[in-house]
Amino acid sequence: RPRILLSWEGMTCLGLLVRVQDTRRYTMLFASILVKCEYSTASQAQDVLVTWRYKSFCKDPIMDYYSSSYIAMLSMGQDPTNDCQDDTRQVRIVIQKRGQNEPTLGTEYRQRKITIQNQADLLITEVMWWDHGVYFCSVEAPGDTTGDPDKEVRLIVLRMFL
Repeated sequence: RPRILLSWEGMTCLGLLVRVQDTRRYTMLFASILVKCEYSTASQAQDVLVTWRYKSFCKDPIMDYYSSSYIAMLSMGQDPTNDCQDDTRQVRIVIQKRGQNEPTLGTEYRQRKITIQNQADLLITEVMWWDHGVYFCSVEAPGDTTGDPDKEVRLIVLRMFL
């Protein structure tokens, strides 16, 4: 019986591809969380820019879940947590890293213990309630203008109410 041997050696990546392990993550207030993101590109690693962006939820997936507007959006096939204009919610850069350089925290995060580990994983130490939202792992790779340059992860911070 003949065997077929497939090899990736010598093959080049056609376009940029960003992947996240989970599109929805849950964590407790004050916990640490690692949000996994990786990418493949034909560009040189030192030229790749990884950016994690934060956008607040349009409608809170916990507090607004049973509201009539949330249910109406779901029934129309919309995502109530993320289907709104950016000017109606908070949008900010969490952290950026180019190649093997040290990551740079966004203005609102300078006093926080947040970093990028491995290729593009976001590590948040001591999650705060305002971290509750949608995170976008975006990758810019010079020369790679086709493909899927970003993926989103919903981070739901569970907090106790007294």
